[in-house]
Amino acid sequence: MRLIIAGLFSLFLFTCLSFQPELEWEDVTSDHEPILNVMALLSADSLVTSFVKVHRSLQMDEAADTLVRDTLESGEIWIHYASRFVVRDAEVIVSDGENEYIFEYTDFAEDNGDTVFSELYLYNGDDLNPQPGETWDISITTPGGLSVNGETTIPPVPQLYKEELPDTFHVDQTMDISWQTMTDNYQIINAGNVLVYFFEDDYYENGNTDYACGLWQEEIISPDEESWTYRRDICEDYFDLDWEEDVLLINLMSMDNNYYDYFIRYAGDPEYSSLFLGQGGSGRSFGIEDGIGVFGAIGIDRHYIPIAP
Repeated sequence: MRLIIAGLFSLFLFTCLSFQPELEWEDVTSDHEPILNVMALLSADSLVTSFVKVHRSLQMDEAADTLVRDTLESGEIWIHYASRFVVRDAEVIVSDGENEYIFEYTDFAEDNGDTVFSELYLYNGDDLNPQPGETWDISITTPGGLSVNGETTIPPVPQLYKEELPDTFHVDQTMDISWQTMTDNYQIINAGNVLVYFFEDDYYENGNTDYACGLWQEEIISPDEESWTYRRDICEDYFDLDWEEDVLLINLMSMDNNYYDYFIRYAGDPEYSSLFLGQGGSGRSFGIEDGIGVFGAIGIDRHYIPIAP
């Protein structure tokens, strides 16, 4: 019986292999025309830099990377691969209706040896000063004929009620944080210790693990909310740290509707991928016309409180 079954199985397998149709490649074509994918942010806070990122979608027959030849400041020639999604030669103009501000492309900018900006457009002057309630426009054009326009309204400046906050935050205490409510704008509040916020790599290299124990927290604030109760979560491997050189940083950020819709309201929508920036991305537009992406604006208020065990 086993021989019969084995023979039937061999015959079945041979039949499947013998009569399987020959595979053929089929060319995939598309009439897609590239469009611009933009992430532009105006900041009403002097410590946060306004910037514009410009990508484009690719045609089906375009490679994702290309060889780029750059001349360094030393005069050396640097040949390297770079993404075709990134647009490096666009004309980017941001305007408040009276003045135009030209943003220029930079591969990267350095701050104390650390790269903080890469492959984006920055304004190199010091007179860009968006104010709450102002309507700003953006215009982006490329030598290849692609273009987008957009508009955003600068949100109100957030206001923490700092006089109601304690002089020192004790890591095991509960603290109520309140602020000026906003009628038409969402806000985000977060709190965390400065050593993690600004010096994360050095902090962990020194053996600290407190970031995972709940000092860093964040909450989205709807227009009718006026306070938030902050308490540090204590994890199982908590141990006492030396807090003498650390402080608690509280950030309250207001955002226009474009920013809220793009990064929060539809952030989990499976129908599109967020620009950030991805490789080209796809999907919705907020504050952007004739392309996809977002043109948003934010404002920030912040407060520092010494930390005590």
